[in-house]
Amino acid sequence: MRRTLLLLLLTGTAMADNRVQDPGSPWPTTVDTPRATAMGGAHAAIATGNDALVVNPAGLAQVRRYHFELDGMYDSRFPAQAVLASLVDSASAPIASGLLWSRWASGQPSGRGEGWSLGLGYSGPIGQGLYLGGETKYLRYHTPDGLVKKWAQDAGVLGRRGNFSWAAVVQNISTDKIATFPLTAVGALAWGTDTDWHLAFDYRADLSDSNNVKSKAALGGELLVSEALALRGGATWDATARHWWLSAGIGIVSEKGGLQVVWRRRIEGPYDQFFEGGLTIYLE
Repeated sequence: MRRTLLLLLLTGTAMADNRVQDPGSPWPTTVDTPRATAMGGAHAAIATGNDALVVNPAGLAQVRRYHFELDGMYDSRFPAQAVLASLVDSASAPIASGLLWSRWASGQPSGRGEGWSLGLGYSGPIGQGLYLGGETKYLRYHTPDGLVKKWAQDAGVLGRRGNFSWAAVVQNISTDKIATFPLTAVGALAWGTDTDWHLAFDYRADLSDSNNVKSKAALGGELLVSEALALRGGATWDATARHWWLSAGIGIVSEKGGLQVVWRRRIEGPYDQFFEGGLTIYLE
């Protein structure tokens, strides 16, 4: 009985330490939309639809889309919850556009981050197989470092030639440092197509402190088993915190929409896992 009580007290103490600033904490800067999360975050050179609003706005113009997507994330242990709603239209005008609203809450009371953001993305071709895009975001979050009410900008470029693609992205550009939303640079390579398979690699650098650049690497893949089923998996390595995460997901696609389910688990450092799901409706 005493051992059980001691274990419960220790568990409660460990959970009380969970802060939104912790490496890999479930937060908009570490969790993407379901397809990208399932591939470990290796997605900047692949993004073609609603996921482009999170990882690389240049991807909005890659493929003709008119989609609405509703996503949710849940971590019972950290704890953390999120809801994301997005609308992408690359079919009605020469310039592809998209709107993303998200609501996040993450961490225990002493280190909790909570709030919402709204982003407008836009993208267009600038050459053969070359796309340029941006996203203007308004962030409003209560964080342990204070209230964040800031505008920020993302910018990205994506190039494709045959089955090979590459991308470069800069996220959270602002005139001031934004607490829990660091200036980030991403370089990415990918092989494959949306109709068959993908293998992707992303490198991410946190540039908020030029004297201490924090690095992450992600490797992911997806395989279209049939026209209606996609299998995805990935791994993420935080070279600074020396933590590993594994992720896996499944996507079901129909003529009218799609459904995605994702699981991600930390395998280095404190135990943590979360589930993410998404529903996509094709409006065209």
